[in-house]
Amino acid sequence: MNIYFLGNNGNDEPLSKEKQRELALHLLDYALLCEFGVKRVQLGEIVKTGYGKPFFKDSHICFNYSHCKYGAACLVSESEVGIDIESVPTKAVKPSLIKRVCCDDELKIIKSDEDFIKIWVQKEAYSKFTGKGLGEGFKKTNTTTFPKEFVFKHNNLYIACYCELLSGGGEFTGATPRLVQAAPP
Repeated sequence: MNIYFLGNNGNDEPLSKEKQRELALHLLDYALLCEFGVKRVQLGEIVKTGYGKPFFKDSHICFNYSHCKYGAACLVSESEVGIDIESVPTKAVKPSLIKRVCCDDELKIIKSDEDFIKIWVQKEAYSKFTGKGLGEGFKKTNTTTFPKEFVFKHNNLYIACYCELLSGGGEFTGATPRLVQAAPP
């Protein structure tokens, strides 16, 4: 499985929300062409579930994308996927947020804000995989059992993915995903 991503190449200027979305859609186009040889326009309208998970109305191809101030990432597959990308925090993460979203097992292993971001991206990717989003309750998801091969750091960005291959009891038997830096738009 390939994770397509683009960062802003060390540029410290954050991307606008509009640029973030443009970048994510560019990655979706790129990933669809690389993995399935199709263009987004061929797959029909993108609609969202009641929880906000995007999907192609008239296609079996599943996808998910994420963006942050400094980059974007995308996955495409024939089975459900979820992905998240976040930048390393530049200011301290509030302890109240950490306590609100982390379970006891996770609280034991958090030694830094970067540790928290690694947990956050895994929770976000999993919630996007299930399609229930934040409504599922982050605290209920224990990421200490997730394969660490699905969390990547590239420069100042953390990327995590979750796919159907992991959902059968947590044992992953497929190929480890790899990061693919896409061509810029």
